[in-house]
Amino acid sequence: MTVDAEIQAMTSVVSALNGLEDDATRARVLRWAAERFAISVPVPNTAVTVSDSTVNDDGRTRTKSPAVPTDPVFDDFVDLFDAVDPKTELDKVLTGAYWLQAVNAQPSWQSAKVNNLLKDTGHGVSNITKSLTAAQKKSPALVRQMAKSGRAAQSWKTYKLTTSGIAYIRNKLGLTGAVPVVLADDEAES
Repeated sequence: MTVDAEIQAMTSVVSALNGLEDDATRARVLRWAAERFAISVPVPNTAVTVSDSTVNDDGRTRTKSPAVPTDPVFDDFVDLFDAVDPKTELDKVLTGAYWLQAVNAQPSWQSAKVNNLLKDTGHGVSNITKSLTAAQKKSPALVRQMAKSGRAAQSWKTYKLTTSGIAYIRNKLGLTGAVPVVLADDEAES
């Protein structure tokens, strides 16, 4: 595509979007276009500054906006939990992990944090380690263990959702298409 053709396409997009009534409608159209052409649009400089975040009473840092501007905003874990409506223990654990990693922008998380989120909301699981092991054994893996502190089987373990794990929960939220670059796992999946 020549530069002139690219500028003409951009002008057409601006004209089309200006004709829409609100930002939500424009966002839906842009999301549709990205999905239609199977492209992932990187969001430039998405690092959250201190002024864009708050610290909750429980000490957790929360961003005021989602990692992807067109994503729904969840103020509390229970709001995300209700939106996903997980039926299995695995889905409950992945929902908790998504809350920590994608919504709260934590690069990794400990299984105990997910377990506490679920227990605090009355949706505990019988064995979080068993659920996380099952998620790791899926093909492709939905979760990866990043670290283990201590030698005992019950040691603190640190995990990370894979891009496939993020896509799994996003699909349950009705967010289809490619996982946005800001949420994608930066390591190759095996």
